[in-house]
This record gives sequence, C-alpha cells and structure tokens, in this order.
Amino acid sequence: MEKIITYDDLPISKGESIYFRMETDPKLYISLLSKGYRIVGNIKEADEKTIYVTGRRQDYTCRTFDEYKRQVDTSIQSSLKENNIVKPNTSKFSFRDLVEHRYKIPFVLKNENQNGGREKFLIQTEEDYENLISACEFLIDKNLLLLTPFARDDKRYSIDYDQYLDLNFSIQEYIKTPSEYNTTVRLLTSSSNDLLYAALKYKKPDKLHDDTTLLGYLLSEVYPLSTPSIVSNTLSGGENILIGENKYPHIEKILLNKHNIDSEQFQRLIEVTKNVHERYQKELGIISGFDYIFDEERQTWFLLEYHSFPMVGDYSKRQGIQYETREQRLTAEGRVRATALNLKLQKGYSK
Repeated sequence: MEKIITYDDLPISKGESIYFRMETDPKLYISLLSKGYRIVGNIKEADEKTIYVTGRRQDYTCRTFDEYKRQVDTSIQSSLKENNIVKPNTSKFSFRDLVEHRYKIPFVLKNENQNGGREKFLIQTEEDYENLISACEFLIDKNLLLLTPFARDDKRYSIDYDQYLDLNFSIQEYIKTPSEYNTTVRLLTSSSNDLLYAALKYKKPDKLHDDTTLLGYLLSEVYPLSTPSIVSNTLSGGENILIGENKYPHIEKILLNKHNIDSEQFQRLIEVTKNVHERYQKELGIISGFDYIFDEERQTWFLLEYHSFPMVGDYSKRQGIQYETREQRLTAEGRVRATALNLKLQKGYSK
C-alpha cells in the first residue's frame, strides 16, 4: 500500500503542466501553483507532456457528455476484453421489455446514477418480478398525471413509458460470489502504472432497504422483494480487507482463499488494470478505482465499474487520515491525487 504524502512533499516543478479541474480539493490546486506548476484548465492548452491530475471529462470533444462517456466506456471495456476481462452481460432497462419480452431471472436491476452500492436490486423470483412491474407502473401513472388530458387520451400520441419512469437503469446478469457474503474487489490505481491500494469488500446479506429514490422506496417498503441486499460497499456497512498484509483473521483468510487472491490470475488482473489506466490517463485522471466481482461458478473475474473520482475513505483511514466531513473527504482525495502525481513525476512522463 502506497504511503499517502502531504502537499508539502510534492517536489518543486521542473516546468511540468498539470491538467486540473476544480472537482477536487482546492488546497491541492493552490499547492501546485505555489510550487510553480503550470495549471491547464482547458484541454486546448494541454500538450503531450501535460499530466492529467483530473480527467478531461468536462472537455470532451463529442456533442454531449453522454456520447463522450459511451465512447470512453467502450474503449476501456474493449481494452479489458482483449485480456478476457469483461462486464457481466448488461443491457439498458426497458419497461416494454420487462412486460412484453420478460427478462430471465435472476438478474440485477442497477441504477447507473447511484454510487456507494445504492439502488442495486436482485430480482430472483416471479413475485419479485411482478412487484418490480407494479413499482414501475406506479411511477408511470404518477408521471402521466402531469400530462394534459388531451395528451393522455389522444391515441395519435405514442407514449414513451421508459421516459416517464425517469430512470437510468440497466439489467445485469447476477454473479454468485464464492461465500455467504456479498463481495467485490476494489483496485485503486495510478496512471503512473502503480497500484495504490487493493481491498476485498464483504458484507453479509441483510434486509433490503433502499429508499434513496422513489423506486427504491417502493421496492423496499410497498412492493417488497424477497432478496436481501446484495451490496458489499463499506458505505452500506460492509467490511474491508486490505490485500497484501502478512496476517489475517480466520474469516478474512478464508474469503481471500476463496477468491484466489494469491493466484497468478489475480496478479494478472492487477497488471491489466494498471496498464489500462495508464493507457487512458487523459480520460481517467491520475487515480481511478476499478471494481471487480469474482464468479464462483466460472472462477473468473468480471468488471463491475470504474470510477475516475473514486472514494478513497478506506485507503485514507488506513493511514490515519480523517474522512468524515466533506472538507476532510476533499482533502483526503487531494492527497491521494498528490501521491499519484508524485509517483508520476518520479518515473518521468512516458505517455
């Protein structure tokens, strides 16, 4: 685990330019300026030697950010696929498909707009399926009431039911992890081709309760699902196992063994992830979090998602850095980006 540095530990600039957008700690911005770095806030001012402390997600070249994000997602997933690392089968959620074509159960209903393990529902029985339909119908009826009677009643108007759900959900195949716990692995990488932190997150399934949005409330309280929660995130009460320590409690040792953490397969996963981050450092920025899930049946790793603005709470707390208030979280993230920048500067700019 890489030691997180302070801003004072950053070296004086030797003429480097830094691409930096103000989505992270302003103190890092001030520190970079005080040490003589040239701050680039517009992608047009960047050159081949610019180091991307934050990704260029606001300076995309497509017509819309969604189009840019799709291109980046496709490129990163294609690079991982070249190394036989893929996402679980995933498709855009459609109410019409839900009702007319019927998704094959079990599957995970996942809100792409939510982080921290929120809004992920396992649909595993026919009763769950019917409750999901009922919850969606409620939302559709609620939104249709906002239309004028003329628009509702005139059959010449084709109603887009998915639009009135106002959701950004996907359908993803369910991956059974190799224990009684919900588990995922987070790799926190730097575009310097370094692994900053690796951890296995685990949580025992408990009662599903997710009322962060209206659909979440409906599914947890009004149209309940038979499944317990499927998230492992520490924000949802999960535990965190730092990978690479010498000794572990009995349960953690069992979990790590079940996930083949000491295998060449897992080491290869780390190497592939670092290489992909280095390749797409302009899009991802100086740090990125990659989340993977291990399939018990196929004994292989699948990509769940990646984050160009990953939460670094477990990494920071491990080194005694406070991570409670918003200001503390910004500072912690800024220091992790400073740590990754320091590694980049030590190695020299290569890409």
